[in-house]
Amino acid sequence: MTASPVPVEAPVQAEPVEAELAQPEPVQAEPAKPTRAASSVRLLALMLGLIIGWGLLMQRFGGGNIYAVMGPFALTVLLVVSALASRDLRRWLEPTRLAVVSGLGVGVVMTLLTYPTYALAHELFPELGGLVRGLYSSAQRSSPAEALAWVLAIILAEELLWRGALLHVLARRIPDALAMALSVLTYTLAQFGTGSWVVMLLALVCGTIWTVQRRLTHSLLSPLIAHLIWTPVVILFHPVTNG
Repeated sequence: MTASPVPVEAPVQAEPVEAELAQPEPVQAEPAKPTRAASSVRLLALMLGLIIGWGLLMQRFGGGNIYAVMGPFALTVLLVVSALASRDLRRWLEPTRLAVVSGLGVGVVMTLLTYPTYALAHELFPELGGLVRGLYSSAQRSSPAEALAWVLAIILAEELLWRGALLHVLARRIPDALAMALSVLTYTLAQFGTGSWVVMLLALVCGTIWTVQRRLTHSLLSPLIAHLIWTPVVILFHPVTNG
């Protein structure tokens, strides 16, 4: 008995693979997000705008109550810089022992040295007395309480802007020494509107001390304390011309 041959099925032809399975769809590139560098440039441009505005308003020095002009602008600077640097403020102003002690020490030493330094400069340059008395006359055109309130606001704004945000942004892009030099330079030039070389010289000397202090202590609180001691005492409470 012969077995019937088993029919062999024809091989199944593979169906063509659909094109969309063979090649994945191209992924649409997402819009590029702003880089940190671009954000840093915008922040730097904004701070430079604040500095230019500061210098322009200082032209009102001697023409009226300068505190009534600079005080509100200083509050604006405080709000803007505080909003931009909100993540860093706590670290900058952390009340460490080094920050507090160095701030108090530098502030007291600067204040004590101001009077004999002025007396010596006055001996060498007698015309300095008239210039300094004119500066005090121009600055003291408001009540002591009002002047003190605005001076404190101006000090806080100066430290947050020049020794805080500006120095921080510059130091991330250029060497520290150059960043410090530019911070001091812009701080000095911002006083150009007063028309007084004495004010600019003070800004250069004090700005250098406070900037170096900021760099050595890694704290903004340290130069802030020194600034809060020196300026009210020398400018408001005990002018150098009283000695």
